[in-house]
Amino acid sequence: MNRASLLLSAALAVTPQLAHAAPGDGAAAAAVPLVERAHVQRFALVIGSNHTLDRKQAPLRYADDDALKLAAALREAGVEVTTAVRLDHDSQAQHPDATATTEPATRAGVRAAWTALRERMDAAKAAGAQVELLLFYSGHGDVGPDGQGFLTLDDGKFTRADLFGEVLATSPAAFNHVLVDACRSEQFVLSRGRGRWRSDQAEGGYGDAVKRYLDSHHLGAFPNTGVIVAHSVDQQTHEWERYHGGIFTHELVSGLRGGADLNGDGHIEYSELGAFVSSANSSVEDPRARLQVVVRPPAGDERRALLVHEHLDGARILLVTGDGSELWTLEDEHGVRIADVRRSGERPGWLRLPAGDLFVARERPGEGGTSRQEARIAASQGGVVLAHQLEFSSPTQQARGALDQALRAGLFATPFGPGYYAGFVDRTGLLPVRESSWNDAAWAQRLAAAQPEPVPAPGPAAVPPPVVAAPVEPTAATPAVKRETPRWAATRSRWGSVHVGAILTPFGRTAGSVDGWRVISNGFVGPERAPEWRGLDLRWQYFSLRDDDRFPRWIGYFRSGYTAGAASFASAGTPAAGDATKLSYVAVPLFLGGSFYPFAKFPLRPFLGLGAGFDVLRLAYRRHERAQLRDVSARIGFELHAGLEVRITNYVALTAEIMQLWSARRRLAGVPDFSHEGFTILTGVSAGFPLTRADAAAVRRSRRASKR
Repeated sequence: MNRASLLLSAALAVTPQLAHAAPGDGAAAAAVPLVERAHVQRFALVIGSNHTLDRKQAPLRYADDDALKLAAALREAGVEVTTAVRLDHDSQAQHPDATATTEPATRAGVRAAWTALRERMDAAKAAGAQVELLLFYSGHGDVGPDGQGFLTLDDGKFTRADLFGEVLATSPAAFNHVLVDACRSEQFVLSRGRGRWRSDQAEGGYGDAVKRYLDSHHLGAFPNTGVIVAHSVDQQTHEWERYHGGIFTHELVSGLRGGADLNGDGHIEYSELGAFVSSANSSVEDPRARLQVVVRPPAGDERRALLVHEHLDGARILLVTGDGSELWTLEDEHGVRIADVRRSGERPGWLRLPAGDLFVARERPGEGGTSRQEARIAASQGGVVLAHQLEFSSPTQQARGALDQALRAGLFATPFGPGYYAGFVDRTGLLPVRESSWNDAAWAQRLAAAQPEPVPAPGPAAVPPPVVAAPVEPTAATPAVKRETPRWAATRSRWGSVHVGAILTPFGRTAGSVDGWRVISNGFVGPERAPEWRGLDLRWQYFSLRDDDRFPRWIGYFRSGYTAGAASFASAGTPAAGDATKLSYVAVPLFLGGSFYPFAKFPLRPFLGLGAGFDVLRLAYRRHERAQLRDVSARIGFELHAGLEVRITNYVALTAEIMQLWSARRRLAGVPDFSHEGFTILTGVSAGFPLTRADAAAVRRSRRASKR
């Protein structure tokens, strides 16, 4: 049975119990917290302009389409949207009703749209609602002679002063969310301009803060405002004819429609949307086509959701599963791409569907290259649509040009899931979602509403499907039931790391002489200039993380490197011929071991562990009036260690530990026996990298993503 079948079986097994639960059951309702308790009314100002102010720069083709697509996605989620966009000929033919409901993308049109929207926001706030604003722009951006970024409108510029002084400063919203798809967009929103650096701490109300910082116009004065923008190495953002829009906008729409929802709670947070867009671009090889995402959530609430789908129950939804090899694409009846999603297989994914006839495409790698199949979702089909149950057929497709090939091969090639998300928030410092596990109870209820109850086959040989209990609190009416963890909630991300360290000992004798017929390495010294230096420690390490782990609880390793030392033998009188006068050794450890960390979430973490293996030992005895005696052998060894680790992220860690080593004695006739035993101090640094999948191509994609 494949992964999709297992998921479907588990989901259908849950549905009978959930479907028969009472609608007013408080325990069940508490188990599925999908909406914010405070009433929040969301508004959006969506601006799109194909215009350019630079004669050397070609006008855009799809900025108006970007504005309409994002506006449609927001409206379906319950957002009250006002648009300022002038539709071109093709867009007017495709959206005949949109022309009469939008302001032109001129300075006067944007000002009129914002004034009307602000009045509705003021009215909602006066009625007791908490209001939020989402501002979106698609078009050309640039930097003026004064060093300040600006966005292009049909008749002029939308400047930083317009954004900060006229929109954000007058916004009655508790939180503002700014999304910009334009070249040099990060300089428009995040640049501090010229002049000396000022503190990001804003005192008093937001209006007073704006007045104090009006000359610099920087985001630090607005702790209630977050931004997500995209840029590339050549400072351009890109349109793609295949999307009929901007690549970044398409990724935003895909994420806001539900593709970025990591845990299925209906809340699209900054860290989720940022990780989703980052994963969509991480495998694009051509630097001209690869976008980088810049994410800055509101400083006042870094986990604030940009969008909340408050009415998912009963909504039209496409639920997708898979192992990361399948790219799911949603298109409308005109062939325009609405959204894309590729999930890692650790959890399902979902997309909120618009009304009308839709087409779902499934692309998967095969022996002859990538195969594409399509299925139709009829306009009358509602509720939760299981993607793997659709009937697919094979269409034809043609690719054009090197850039087109790079985009086809790279965009959405990296699966989005808990593993990529954990790496993204780890390297960006964004606060992760509070609850990272998938909201399986809520989605089982939605499946129950969309799917008939399974009827077991008659006869004594029929085997009932597995039952997964709904996560409800035990009461007198509902006794405690053991809840089985879903497959997608029990996943782990795998990591490798390389450790390089120095081996030191505080016990080397300054004189470098030893007594006795059996000597151990603790009495030896290192080089003359650094007698405490004993060698180099090299380790290949492996660990895994559960969804709720910040740092690993254990690390396994293969240890090698070398240790070396030398010592002279003391003599009461003149040595006889053949007596050993000096011994030097080099040992190469080949050890397997592991370390255990009692604390998983503190950066400064004690640990302890052990290892065992072989020491490849080379001995060189100098003898009085005799030739030097050399010997190479492998000795069984055992070690115990304990120490402290400073794990900055899972990509970088610093360690300091003490280790006691025991190695089997080496006996040679006529010279003292030698045992490689000692109490040493090891310090070093580890560099980690994710191993989210076993195939080499996915590992290379993960390495590239970790560098960005």
